[in-house]
Amino acid sequence: MTDIKHLMLKLNQISSQYLGKIMYALFLISILETITSFAILSPVMRLAANGASPAVVKIQTLLFAFLAICVWLTFQFGFAVMLLKMTRREYTNLGFIFIGFRRLNPAGKIIGTFGGLIAILALISRFATKFIFQKINPNFVFSMPDISSLQDAGQIADQPEVISTMAIDMLFFVAIFLAVLFILGLFVLIRFVFVFQLHFDNPSMSIPKLFKKSWQMMHKNVFKLILFALRAGGKQLFIAIFLAILVNFIPESKNSGLSILTFIIDMIYFINMYTAMIRIYLTVPVMYEEILHPRLQIEA
Repeated sequence: MTDIKHLMLKLNQISSQYLGKIMYALFLISILETITSFAILSPVMRLAANGASPAVVKIQTLLFAFLAICVWLTFQFGFAVMLLKMTRREYTNLGFIFIGFRRLNPAGKIIGTFGGLIAILALISRFATKFIFQKINPNFVFSMPDISSLQDAGQIADQPEVISTMAIDMLFFVAIFLAVLFILGLFVLIRFVFVFQLHFDNPSMSIPKLFKKSWQMMHKNVFKLILFALRAGGKQLFIAIFLAILVNFIPESKNSGLSILTFIIDMIYFINMYTAMIRIYLTVPVMYEEILHPRLQIEA
């Protein structure tokens, strides 16, 4: 039996050796994902600005959002491979984060399947959120008002209470949607968390077999992985969450002292959040390696 303590020991060894390189790679991936997402979604924004019909904008948004998710998953595939090689103490460099783009023929099908799963979960979450929110606020309208003309926009602008109510309702709706999507993703997608690693180790294995194998490996290990991830995030995750809440209570002011304090808090938050994210990311290849070896088989 492999317990969390043993897994944490191995994770700490890898983290201490590769933390700087992983942080740089994760930061680079974040920048690349932001740039590519903006480039992919910018045509939708131009359509909306040019007065395209809401139906066309909605369809284009869904299509380009799916493409953006696939690009994000391609970077995540490369990052997963890089972390796996680090876990095995094998040679690696930043070029591995682009391996998914170099192997689009086999990897693209897996990424497309993941993208489809995320789209289905998002659709289910949307309808579930709509049902929940209608119970909470039956008067909420699930579409934005038509402000295609300047006259309509001006009428709404003259009613600040309407704008405030719309904003609060929309934020509440988005919060519920994200919560539902997170819960669904946590208990569905987590079972396929080893698909990227399995594909790298077994490039000829079919997509159904990859997903089936990951499901089998995660059998009775779902909650162990969640616990392992929380333990890995540890105090860095706690500090980041605490600072994220704390900064919202600092009043906006031109006072230089408060500005410096906010800047310091933001820097501490950034360092702790990225460190926690890296350690949580590392839990996947560490656990994958342990499950692969029968003598270190993880039991629930």
